[in-house]
Amino acid sequence: MAELPENPGTSGSHEPPPFQPVASQYQPVPSSPGAAVPPPPAKSGGGALKIILIIVGIIAFFFLLLVAVLMYGCYKVRKAIHVNNSTGETSLSVPGMSMSADSGMKFTSSELGTEIYPGAEPRKSGNMRMNIAGSSVVTASFLTSDSTDNVVAFYKDKLGSNATSMEFGGTAILTAKRSDQEQVTVTVSQQANQSEGKTQIQIQHTTTTQGK
Repeated sequence: MAELPENPGTSGSHEPPPFQPVASQYQPVPSSPGAAVPPPPAKSGGGALKIILIIVGIIAFFFLLLVAVLMYGCYKVRKAIHVNNSTGETSLSVPGMSMSADSGMKFTSSELGTEIYPGAEPRKSGNMRMNIAGSSVVTASFLTSDSTDNVVAFYKDKLGSNATSMEFGGTAILTAKRSDQEQVTVTVSQQANQSEGKTQIQIQHTTTTQGK
């Protein structure tokens, strides 16, 4: 009978190999879709600086625009003013307004809306005729050696009992409103250091065509 070969696994001289552990490396588990994402680092203040620069630029633009408008307005006024070197008369004419002033202006009682104080002499300043926005304003100034009391009493009589008066600090203002379209104002004052101490009289007559 033939002999069977020996089983290699059952031979007494062979032992199984020792256990060898397999090295492993930690693999992070990816976060789930619903996990919170940490916020990005805060940005520097560059955005606030840009806003400030924009605001400063806008302010500078409007300032330059205002300066340009004022310069243009001054230019137009200078072009509209005319001075007569021979008479000294100064006139201004712009749309909706005209004015003339002259130290040698003469006025009538009808222009002033009341009588000129007897013996009063015209002043070299404070005389003007002006038309603006449908209104006419005539202003005349005079001087007299009479006292302010005498001048005030004269104009209270001329302006009538409906005139109002206000006195303060050596100055009296009398106002007579003839109608909604006409008003006369007389200012009487006296200052020792002005006009050689004489009594100053200023009459202003305002009339308007608006509302007629």
